[in-house]
Amino acid sequence: MGYWAAFLAAFLETTLLIGLFIPGSTFLLLLGALSAGGYLDIGDLLWFAVVGAILGDNLNYWIGKHYGQKWTKNGIWFLKQEHFERARLFFDAHGAKSVFLGRFVPSIKELSPFVAGTIGMRRGTFMLWNALGGIGWGFEWIGTGFLFARSLDLAQIWISRVGIFLAICLTASLGFWLLKRFFIRNGQQMVHFFFSLRDSISTTIATNSEVQKLIRTHPGFFEFLHRRLDPKTFFGLPATMFGLAFCYILILFGGIVEDIITADTIVSLDKNVAQLVAAFRTPETIRLFVWITNLGVWQVVLPVVLAAIVILWLLRRPLMSLALLVVCCGSTGFCGLGKLAFHRPRPAEAVILQHSYSFPSCHATIAVALYGFLGYLLIRSIRRWKLRVNIFFATALLILSIGLSRIVLGVHYLSDVWSGYLVGALWLIIGISLSEWLLASGKARMNSAKQPASHLISMGLATAVISYCVIFAVNFQPPAAIPQAHVSICILEDIAGFLSAHGLEYSKTILGARQQPISFVMVAEDKKNLLKAFQKAGWLQPDKANLHSGLKLVHEGMNDTTPPLAPSFWNGRINDLAFEKSMDVNHGKSLLTARLWETPYWSDKGQLFFGVTRMYNGIRWRFFHIIDPDIDMARSYLLQTLRKTGLVKENHEIIFVKPMIGEYLTGSSFFTRGKLMIVRLSSETKKHPDPVIIKVPGKKN
Repeated sequence: MGYWAAFLAAFLETTLLIGLFIPGSTFLLLLGALSAGGYLDIGDLLWFAVVGAILGDNLNYWIGKHYGQKWTKNGIWFLKQEHFERARLFFDAHGAKSVFLGRFVPSIKELSPFVAGTIGMRRGTFMLWNALGGIGWGFEWIGTGFLFARSLDLAQIWISRVGIFLAICLTASLGFWLLKRFFIRNGQQMVHFFFSLRDSISTTIATNSEVQKLIRTHPGFFEFLHRRLDPKTFFGLPATMFGLAFCYILILFGGIVEDIITADTIVSLDKNVAQLVAAFRTPETIRLFVWITNLGVWQVVLPVVLAAIVILWLLRRPLMSLALLVVCCGSTGFCGLGKLAFHRPRPAEAVILQHSYSFPSCHATIAVALYGFLGYLLIRSIRRWKLRVNIFFATALLILSIGLSRIVLGVHYLSDVWSGYLVGALWLIIGISLSEWLLASGKARMNSAKQPASHLISMGLATAVISYCVIFAVNFQPPAAIPQAHVSICILEDIAGFLSAHGLEYSKTILGARQQPISFVMVAEDKKNLLKAFQKAGWLQPDKANLHSGLKLVHEGMNDTTPPLAPSFWNGRINDLAFEKSMDVNHGKSLLTARLWETPYWSDKGQLFFGVTRMYNGIRWRFFHIIDPDIDMARSYLLQTLRKTGLVKENHEIIFVKPMIGEYLTGSSFFTRGKLMIVRLSSETKKHPDPVIIKVPGKKN
């Protein structure tokens, strides 16, 4: 009934007269949210809504074609001639595509098919634009409801399927371009509207009789408030806004510090994001971001600061150079003190060598403080709105790119970069406040008398410094990180006890939330021996997550035997190995999967590999796997495939965790009886590395 309700809501949304009273869009929004909870299939819901919208428009078109001329002349009930004239003008302005555009404009979408029929638009043209509009409208409302309820889950799936780097680049580029275009076109009108609205509200409040009475009762407080909100003096509204912004950012920074000290969720997120980024980066990506990160090293920052000071002196703005020095020195010193205070080590995933501590990121700090202040000076010194907007977005893109480079190269955690941005923003506010005070007091000027020679020298110096920075960034190669030494740890007691004592029983989501428990332990001579066993059992390794593998999954569905797998996290690490095997289960195709972590742990039988299993029974929406909830059954199939190779020397199950029902991050459910399967693979005798003995609390060692 839910699908037919969607059809009816979409059908009546644009049917003449009825659609003006039926909130079909809102109803589809709610149905989209229900589909995120698993009550309705979003694919089927979209089909019903789109078909209903198209049929409703066609009925409206038919009515307009047969009765439109008569009705528009005399009007229909409360729909007067001017209502139809409004829709007709919309058609004249946008042509045939108005059928598509009108779908997204309230009070136009109800009339546009009718007007199209009235004016005699060709049916083929109407059908084309109507179908496109119906599809877009259905995705707009149902998709919005679905994403609102499950945006984080969908983002996690797309990150694992298409590639985090491509998604970030495309999304950021599109978002920046759309925002920039919007502000270039509408920014000035928005500013004028905001100030006009502010003045109107202030006047209304000030003239209210109750407010006047309150002012007479507490004159001192309102006089103080008036001085704080006076836009004509620096120590009025400007200083108040700067102060509020400074306090807000300081509170955000304090929250980050508290989360790190108390090992809050952000710490798990930091480690998991670092692992995820490390799994997706390529040599080409590393090379690109090494160039970008070099824009934040001292060999680039120092020449930029010195050149900016010289240019400001040449342009007769020496006090602005003082503000620049305050911003750069203050932010650098604060960042250095933060590193000494917290002593946070660098991520293990770093690809370049860094000698300082990790928190906060000085690259992110100087990106906001230095490049943000230079962007402010440029915006403050020019008048053209379009150029101001372009400079603002170029500065923002540079700042975000430098911060992203630190995460991609693995030299900083996500919270390090965010805290660096906050520190840089604090000192940027201080620098801008100082500059605005100097300008307001008349001690400095931004628009000094034109000096052709000074401007020419300044432009030449700026060009030379930019050229130097680009050449240096492209050619300078920081030293590679030193690989961490491998330490072998021998577990002398039972494996389940060791995992429980160290809190390693469960895999985790990217946010650090508990997910399915470890399903099995493989005991093998080494990684090479483990790979041979899985290969002999017919297991395949999945494709890398990229656009090609995603399209392959869409095209082949369950016939794709090596689709990319979403990563899983355990002990702050992404899985090292993954295997897939296509199977016929219950007269249907299924995909058995195993994710494994290579560990430094050894028993007297060999190296330990911990893993989880899942069974995929189908494809939803041509792209997402349907997960079977019984993870114990998937583990049993895994054992069967390995037994057929003759390489399983022994296997047994032990009690591990309590029986449980849980959910994956995507919302799919799972259940398990809580046992741990230990499988020992046969291999030749090998001398194991010298172990480090780890005692398990409460156990005899």
